[in-house]
Amino acid sequence: MKTYGRLAFDICKARWMLLLATSVGFVVLYYFMLLLLTMLRFGEIPNYFVFHDVIGVYQLIYEGTPSIIDMIPIIIDEAWFEAGYKNPDYYGVATWSYMLIPPKMILLLFMGILLGIFTALVVHGRSNHCETKQDRHLYVAAGVGSTFIGLTSATLTWVVCCSTPSWVVALAMLGMSGSLALWLEPLGNVLTISGLFLMLWIIYQKLKMLSKTEMTIG
Repeated sequence: MKTYGRLAFDICKARWMLLLATSVGFVVLYYFMLLLLTMLRFGEIPNYFVFHDVIGVYQLIYEGTPSIIDMIPIIIDEAWFEAGYKNPDYYGVATWSYMLIPPKMILLLFMGILLGIFTALVVHGRSNHCETKQDRHLYVAAGVGSTFIGLTSATLTWVVCCSTPSWVVALAMLGMSGSLALWLEPLGNVLTISGLFLMLWIIYQKLKMLSKTEMTIG
């Protein structure tokens, strides 16, 4: 009998193209939809795009921050890319912006990999005619986990809410009051961790189903 780890490895190896497409596709689709929804929300097309000189910025942070403990969080929160709308009626101030920040990108890629693994397991199960009613609950859980990660990974700014990129800006854009959104900001880590654990749980549950099926067939 294969261990769950070995079973997952074999399935993902056999369906590596599906795993890769799902992992990368999730990240690309997420950022595309995030920008599209922001544009629809404000009815404005970005009028500036900036690829930041991250090497130069990192050097300035290194030279100007004596404490490594303070330096690391500043460096990892620096955006690599930024797009937004600068309102000419307000001296060119960016009323909203959309950013790509490395830690959030890595988190989304990890989420995409988990989603890719789950997708590979589901497709494998269907090809072997071992789909069950419990799979529907796993699909819902995957949707909840993806929503948690997607929501808390949003890196948007809006002058009405706050000047730093945060997931709560998305809440404010959806109609929540700025003060309430900022009050909820500390819950971001809880939702992120919950989303990741939920994805790991459904992968475990799916592997358990597939393992039982293999034992029955064997």
